[in-house]
Amino acid sequence: MLAKTFLWAAVATAMPLVEMSPRELHELEVHQPVSIKRNPPLEARANRIIPVVVGGSQDTFVPNMIRAAAGDVIQFQFSNGNHTVTQSSEDSPCQPLQATQSGVIHSGHIPFEAGQTTVGTFNVPLNNTEPIYLYCATGPHCQIGQVMAINPPSEENLVQFSKKAAGALANVDAGAATGGTVGEIPLAEAAFTPAEEEAPPAPPAESTPAASPAPPAETPSSTPGAAAAMEAHHRLGY
Repeated sequence: MLAKTFLWAAVATAMPLVEMSPRELHELEVHQPVSIKRNPPLEARANRIIPVVVGGSQDTFVPNMIRAAAGDVIQFQFSNGNHTVTQSSEDSPCQPLQATQSGVIHSGHIPFEAGQTTVGTFNVPLNNTEPIYLYCATGPHCQIGQVMAINPPSEENLVQFSKKAAGALANVDAGAATGGTVGEIPLAEAAFTPAEEEAPPAPPAESTPAASPAPPAETPSSTPGAAAAMEAHHRLGY
């Protein structure tokens, strides 16, 4: 039986783990946006806190599709970069649903920089199991694939949502944070370990300047004494 891999839930209290499919785990390990902590599986319980890692070097949601029940809380944990969790309709990705509906999900921009000891979070309680489609409203993140779905009818719905996002003409931001609670947790309790900063390359070694060539030695000129002796020699007929 294939062993299942689970994403470590990140809060101080004990909580259930979130299952990741083998395909999601493979994609994560290939791209390595962050290091995801793992634990053995626990029994499923009601009222779960489900962590989702937002950001990283690949600008993704991990996982990007989850199944959750009414009463669960989705805890978005913001990794490298500056990101949002913003709700849209299934047919209009990269456009905030907040523009036409109140109380929908929008976290506002939550950054994470190297050296932080805390992680920004956005906790979203679920009141039902209706499908929810989300995107990041930073820069072109929505168009390049930073989208996810909660309780979509099928995986194909997320695939089509992602394709529509890729063709969106604009990535539109929303207003104030709604639909959840902004907070933070210690970095040690997060579901990811930030990628280590790469050391800057060593400066090139300074080259030793080449020595200037020595000037050519001067040819010694004839001394006055030698010239006089030569003249006398000719006068005497030698």
